[in-house]
Amino acid sequence: MHFWGKTWKGGHTIKRKTAGKRLSRVLSWLWEWCRDNRHRPLEEQYRTLCAKLRGHYQYYGVRCNSRCLDLVHYVATRAWRYWLNRRGDRKLTWRKFGQLLARFPLPKPKIVQAWV
Repeated sequence: MHFWGKTWKGGHTIKRKTAGKRLSRVLSWLWEWCRDNRHRPLEEQYRTLCAKLRGHYQYYGVRCNSRCLDLVHYVATRAWRYWLNRRGDRKLTWRKFGQLLARFPLPKPKIVQAWV
């Protein structure tokens, strides 16, 4: 989606961000994917989730869209932890999940397409 915004110097420019419907669709899709694949081995979940996140970042990683990308990363982290916690009798605390993320870090969002 394109919209008018201000530059750092106070001028006007055209900015781009992910449309609201697209963003809510990917957030709900991430939640459902983590729920449906929680029974799979951890390494397989990690590889697939990283590939999906990288693909999303590459498609929507345009300048001025970092807030939407950060939100996708945040929801992916929360959903993965929530559904891993629901796998068995042992509870996955945030401390243990932090250790898991140190071993299997999710890719950080980055801007890959700049204005030409």
